Amino acid sequence: MAVLKRPTTGYTLIELIAVMAIASSLLVVAIPLFRTQVQNSQMSAAATDLLSTFMHAKAEAIGRRNPVRVCIRNAAADDCAETGQWEDGWLSFVDLNDDGIVDTAQGEDIIQIHSPLAEKMTARGETEIDNGITFKPNGRTGLTATRQLTICDERTKAENARVLIVSILGTANIIKAADVVEVNCL
Repeated sequence: MAVLKRPTTGYTLIELIAVMAIASSLLVVAIPLFRTQVQNSQMSAAATDLLSTFMHAKAEAIGRRNPVRVCIRNAAADDCAETGQWEDGWLSFVDLNDDGIVDTAQGEDIIQIHSPLAEKMTARGETEIDNGITFKPNGRTGLTATRQLTICDERTKAENARVLIVSILGTANIIKAADVVEVNCL
């Protein structure tokens, strides 16, 4: 009687080590690229959130026929901070008397509150929007010129930043820092 010999199946130890070496090489390349993608997404999300707040404030000012202010948030009291940075969060409210102060007792409604940005992110404005911007009932801002808010992360390289441009007319756009003459990531 003849004995049939079955072919062996499976992988040798050398084949497994080779596959593990290739997989680890791919991970060494992929993980930093993934981290960069996450950081860019966080910056874009922060810029989009701020842009959304500005456009909502403009629409509310027009709809309510009253000024609406967007300002840096004082988290302790849910009102505007006298000092601080945009990364600390922001809020928008109907500013009936156009004084830049939240007076809920006077009927000034808080429209939106935004929490602080992700850790190691900064959002800094130029003069005039250092701590807030007001949208008038006609949709324009209280600015005297076009201004910008720069959003950066821990990389602190200007080419990675997102810049939010706000005009006198109340329009706002997000652009990459490469398209701006001067970007300052602090």
